[in-house]
Amino acid sequence: MLEKIAQNIAESASGVIDCEVLVTDSKGIIIGCSDTRRLGDLHEPSVGVMKKGVPAATSMEDAASMTKVKPGYTLPIQMLDKTVGSISIAGLPEDVARYGLLVQKQAEIMLREEAYLQSSFLRERALSSIVDNIASFSGESGGRESILLQASEAGFNLDRCRLAIVVETRELRAGGGQAIFQTMERELRAVFASSRNIICPQERYKFTIFFAPSWRSGDTPEDAASVLSQDFVRNMQAKGIDINMSIGPAGSSLTELADSLRAARAAMRIGSLLGVHGVIQARDYYAEMMVDSLPRGRRFGLIGKILGPMSMRGCSSELCDTFLAWCDAPFASGEVAEKLSLHRNSLQYRLKKIRQLTGLDPWNFKDAFQLWTAFVLTKLDSGGKPQ
Repeated sequence: MLEKIAQNIAESASGVIDCEVLVTDSKGIIIGCSDTRRLGDLHEPSVGVMKKGVPAATSMEDAASMTKVKPGYTLPIQMLDKTVGSISIAGLPEDVARYGLLVQKQAEIMLREEAYLQSSFLRERALSSIVDNIASFSGESGGRESILLQASEAGFNLDRCRLAIVVETRELRAGGGQAIFQTMERELRAVFASSRNIICPQERYKFTIFFAPSWRSGDTPEDAASVLSQDFVRNMQAKGIDINMSIGPAGSSLTELADSLRAARAAMRIGSLLGVHGVIQARDYYAEMMVDSLPRGRRFGLIGKILGPMSMRGCSSELCDTFLAWCDAPFASGEVAEKLSLHRNSLQYRLKKIRQLTGLDPWNFKDAFQLWTAFVLTKLDSGGKPQ
């Protein structure tokens, strides 16, 4: 690990104290130096310093008796109580020794930071692999023990997880993606603070959470997850960041956890296309998932047959949104009209227009189901914006 950052350590330390600085590995070979011509040379004073574990000065006389060595002050570099290398400052020892502790601590801090970054990177890769394996898991395919072992080696217990939550930003400000992602991660770890929960950063500024609820009387896992998700969305909105969260159905096995993850992902995609924002419960979108599973060729044909002349004229976004809103509360016309900022008469006019154009009666259950299917498929196939 020291080899990766040795040159950076030498150059940054040299820039601070304006002296030549070199870094060696545990064998005394120079692996970083502000004078790159010395790379690969043996630095004899470092061998003794690392063996004894204490700093040492190299006088002009000492340097003259060695090969390719300059006078200076050498200190060991330690990590986890183990000497992993050395750092040396060239110059008269009485002049440069005062910089010794500074460059030593700078080197050790940079080494710890590199170790932390490498550990975080490996951890994120492991978590991403766990998510991918769970997403593709089914009880029939086998591999359950392998996934549980993989999670256990990363320090997690999947047996306690009951459902999956998918987290996405609705939009990212130009150039601020990484900062927003870090803010999201900090806030997620604060809201979903239980060590039982598994928070997995994903590509494209997304997260997957495997939620392990702390059981309380009367709470379902979906309800507990919804409360925390609402808190997170509000906290992020207060920071000017719009978030969507999709909560999969709860289960008690790895197979059901995999189903929860797939359902949460499907609900996130469908909810986004239908213009749903905030917290999305996958259980509210099973019907949409069912029609979304139709083959693409069948979908186009079905839309044409159901909408008939209306599809020839173009499926108005206004009529589509009106009908889908009305389906949410068909016996509360006043509520629907208020939601759409319409007069009740305007709502009734639009519903009658749909009946006139399609020949299907919105007040008849079977006709309404056909219209709902066609309108939902139209929005899903056109990115949420019927033409």
